[in-house]
Amino acid sequence: MMIKKIGLSAIVMSSLAMNAQAYSQTNIDKVVENITAIQEDIDALYERADENEFQATMNRIKWGAEFETSVNNIDAKVSNKHYHDNNKWTTKLRLSMESKINDKTKFYGRLSMYKNWSDSSVAYLADSVEGRKPIGTSNLFVERAYVDYNLNNMFSVTLGRQPSSDGPGMTLIENTQRKSTYPAILFDGSADGVVATAKLASKSPMNPIVRVAYGKGFQSNTNFSPYKANQENIKDLNVYGAFYEMSLPFKAMGDTLLVLSYVHATDFIAHPQQITASSNKNLGDMDLAGIYFENNKAFGTKLSYFLSAGWNKPKENINNAILKDSTGNDMPAMGLIKESGSAFHIGARYDFDFGIKVGYEFNHGSKYWYSFTNGSSDLLNKLATRGDVNDIYTIYQMDINQFIKIGYTMIDYDYSGSGWHIGKPQITNDSVDRMYATYNLRF
Repeated sequence: MMIKKIGLSAIVMSSLAMNAQAYSQTNIDKVVENITAIQEDIDALYERADENEFQATMNRIKWGAEFETSVNNIDAKVSNKHYHDNNKWTTKLRLSMESKINDKTKFYGRLSMYKNWSDSSVAYLADSVEGRKPIGTSNLFVERAYVDYNLNNMFSVTLGRQPSSDGPGMTLIENTQRKSTYPAILFDGSADGVVATAKLASKSPMNPIVRVAYGKGFQSNTNFSPYKANQENIKDLNVYGAFYEMSLPFKAMGDTLLVLSYVHATDFIAHPQQITASSNKNLGDMDLAGIYFENNKAFGTKLSYFLSAGWNKPKENINNAILKDSTGNDMPAMGLIKESGSAFHIGARYDFDFGIKVGYEFNHGSKYWYSFTNGSSDLLNKLATRGDVNDIYTIYQMDINQFIKIGYTMIDYDYSGSGWHIGKPQITNDSVDRMYATYNLRF
């Protein structure tokens, strides 16, 4: 009886196994198809999730752009010789970005390209100039990259590549709102540093603000000796600044801005691109101070104007530097400029109802005038001029995003060395005239 039960069980188990095998063989294709379909659905879900995550990240960044093309005719007289550089075209591109990280933290950035048409070689220029002037390449440079961190409603800190270009004094001719902290007569270019800001009375209509700043004008370049000490024994150029700004308490005047500035820079070097102990040295310190005032839509009219002035006081040491000229030969030994200088810059613009804006600017610099404007996007760096500059322009506002500007700049140099902090200025009758037309698109 037991044998019969065991035999029956074996027969039943064998039958079940055979049925299972037959079932697997007949349905394996369907199972594989189902698994494949499930995997495809999973992959699609992952792809959709990655795309949503990417879009969510991109949506956190607000993008903007500015495109500009300009044609220039330049006539110059240098040492009684005449030079012409006509029909010269440039293209400028700026990509701006900002992102609100949280209630306390915001990030801002701007990438810039500025080139002459058909340029194919790269000039070796200082970092503060990259993306600010045509330098022979279509590369995008980081013009701004900084974080604003609000400690509370009163105090904030700005860290990184600062909003230090195209400041007050350039807004009318550039047809834009204020985009920089510092008046352009003292500083115009890209700068790395840290700035602490205090809003003294947030509810006051005068909105008084105090800023203190620290940055680097030059830092020893480790590219020549990576991760080693500064073998050339050249000190860094450190820059310290204090700024006070406010609006005037006279509502009838319209929008006003008053800025008082003081900057102290230590250990100027002779030249940022010739860093050898035999040819380059630290030459001394320099103090700069400035006052700026603007009045937009003055007294309810369509007239806007500004007035700006600056002073510089060098403190040279006994060092002189021997630099190389363009042919590689030694130039005469030069030290820091030895006397104080000054400059002023004024301008006005009237906006007509039919989209036409007409403006005029004038600036004058003395024999020893110097400020940090070598990074200006102005091709002639007119605010560095030791002499007189007349600038007249007309803007046609095509729509909210586009405008065309036609202008004429006349520079008469009284002394040589405009824009330089070394050497002894010489009397000159050099001049430059520039006629230009610009198309600008912002979106």
